Amino acid sequence: MAVNLGARNFTKVVAKSESAFGTPATFNDANGELLFLDVVGAVDQGKTLDLGDDKSAAIRAIRIANQATLTGIQPVVSFGAANISMRNLPLFFDGLSSITPTGAGPYQWAYTPSMTDLDTLKTYSLFVQDGYKSYIVDGCTPSEITISADASGLLQGGITYNARNIAETANVSTAAISTQPFLPGRLFGLSTKSTFMVKAGTGGTAYTNHLTSWSLTLTPGAAPLQAMSGSLNYGGVAYTSAMNGTLELTISSNSTAATIFPYDSIGTQKFIRLAGVDAAGYGLTILASCVVENVSVIGSDSDGLILNTATLQLAYDTTSTKTIEVYVDSPLATRP
Repeated sequence: MAVNLGARNFTKVVAKSESAFGTPATFNDANGELLFLDVVGAVDQGKTLDLGDDKSAAIRAIRIANQATLTGIQPVVSFGAANISMRNLPLFFDGLSSITPTGAGPYQWAYTPSMTDLDTLKTYSLFVQDGYKSYIVDGCTPSEITISADASGLLQGGITYNARNIAETANVSTAAISTQPFLPGRLFGLSTKSTFMVKAGTGGTAYTNHLTSWSLTLTPGAAPLQAMSGSLNYGGVAYTSAMNGTLELTISSNSTAATIFPYDSIGTQKFIRLAGVDAAGYGLTILASCVVENVSVIGSDSDGLILNTATLQLAYDTTSTKTIEVYVDSPLATRP
């Protein structure tokens, strides 16, 4: 049975990369990246307890108090979707492939996962403070990333981490707020092409004024490993399952938009480019090879416009040997 701390109202979350899995970062300084995330997060200690229900004898109670045994610690930390800055967003993907940023500002963080080999995971430690106590969660590996935007709001992001351990700490992080550019959803545009697209956006067909919202859920297949090492905690992290992802697009239902995802496009391959950039050059570009799973009418929005939803599943493209690439143009020069 898992013991859950439940929802926590976080007053501060700071991230630092780790020198090695199993070595928590220290936060008793001003270093680290202050994260702008949903103030309410869920922290599950992941403690598995064997209560010895089958050990009692000659008594009516099903269990004996001193027979309970802790068999494992597998914490999970989840942050719901909230406005995400271009400074914070690269750290979601850096944990999956240990990215080296390029450029001179904005700095480009390119998540280009290998489809034939395994990328190098980079674990992070999180300093979380709930206004009452402080904790260090170490060995954090992203198990699910969500990114979304609509025409009337800001780009949003949420993340779920598997972790090695969570422990109270006396550390006092003094990490300060840095430049945090947020990206309006109205800046995003949708393009398609007959081949896997490029960040620069050359070629392809742009569908201006038809996309009203989109969301991407990525499950990269990274997970910690519980081994017979004598430890209650995870012994390491690795890619243990296949990459999977779902892209959902909401588009206006008219003759032009219908040429992008007609009803008979279900089961066909589509190459997608979603990109948005602000006046300072900060932005996000998502390139993907997908298979159309479903196209449906969802009714009208507040302006009376009929909308369609296209649900696409990420799918490997045998020609380009790619599935997805994500580029974040950020003020963050190096990993914390």
